Amino acid sequence: MAARDEIEGEEIEDLHEQNDTEGNESHSKKFKVSLMITEEQKSRIFELFEENDWEIEEVPESQDTAPMEVDSGYEPFRIPQDDNSTECVYCFCKPCITDERNRQLWWETENHAARQNNHALRKEKYKSFWTMLFHRGVFLDPRYMAIKEEALKRDPRRRNLLWHRRDILPKCVLEMVRSWFPNPVGVPYMGHMWE
Repeated sequence: MAARDEIEGEEIEDLHEQNDTEGNESHSKKFKVSLMITEEQKSRIFELFEENDWEIEEVPESQDTAPMEVDSGYEPFRIPQDDNSTECVYCFCKPCITDERNRQLWWETENHAARQNNHALRKEKYKSFWTMLFHRGVFLDPRYMAIKEEALKRDPRRRNLLWHRRDILPKCVLEMVRSWFPNPVGVPYMGHMWE
């Protein structure tokens, strides 16, 4: 029994040594982080590093990397609107984003049965429609921006915000996607968080 304990003890010591060397390898990597902080935040960060015996090196601004310059000739990818088409009152696209002329391979060819978990399937389609709208510049349209600003004002948690990363999908998109993946009868649609 004692011999077995000695073997197990040796194996445990070997394992500890192996873990210690692995830990040292991960600590040897250094990363450069640039922060804009107050003096109080800076002193707290230094205290944290000191408490944990971590090394910290302050790099003077002159050695800091310059911000990446963007080519001034860069234009984001935009899909042009068809000026000969009627503009949709909901999505501001010509033609409407849900029009057959804008059909994509991922569009459904038939409506599915009403199910409790259709919300997950709708979410993926909403993301794809968001991309289509983004590439048509809809979210930069002053009319859309006014709608979003009004929605933000209605939400008490976000009343003082000037901008929020969330966007509101137009009614035409919601109706189409909900027709593909409907909720069961009596189960309301969640709607947007600002509605």
